[in-house]
Amino acid sequence: MKENDNLFTRILVPVDGSKFSLQAVRLSTRLARHCGSNLLLLHVLDITVVEQLQRFSNKSHDEVRTDMEKSARVFLKDMSLEVSQHDITVDIILREGTPHEAILTEADSWGADLIVMGKLGKRGVGRILFGSVAERVIEFTRLPVMLATI
Repeated sequence: MKENDNLFTRILVPVDGSKFSLQAVRLSTRLARHCGSNLLLLHVLDITVVEQLQRFSNKSHDEVRTDMEKSARVFLKDMSLEVSQHDITVDIILREGTPHEAILTEADSWGADLIVMGKLGKRGVGRILFGSVAERVIEFTRLPVMLATI
């Protein structure tokens, strides 16, 4: 990084609609205003969650996935509106896969220089059994990660 470069120019913010991801959006917005950064809000449709919900509902895999995608687009739009009120360049993207892997892939392909995310998300019992997405991102990324709390 050159000396005259801003500290962070591209901040990736993975969101899942939880109160912690909303805090991550608010924190990254403040940081972006200070650094002149661009933000990318990313939501990952967790393929494991889609499969679990499909097993316990009367819906097909595609119906469950479509419902989850609609919900994700709504909160992505809401969160991007909150950011754009502050004249910050913000984009949104929706991916499908294993959350920490998709986050790391997107960070690399977009050229992020910071990841800001909530310390916990909506994974519930799965988080206890498999570890949080934040833990996995921290373990496998080469980028700095900032965790937002309530």
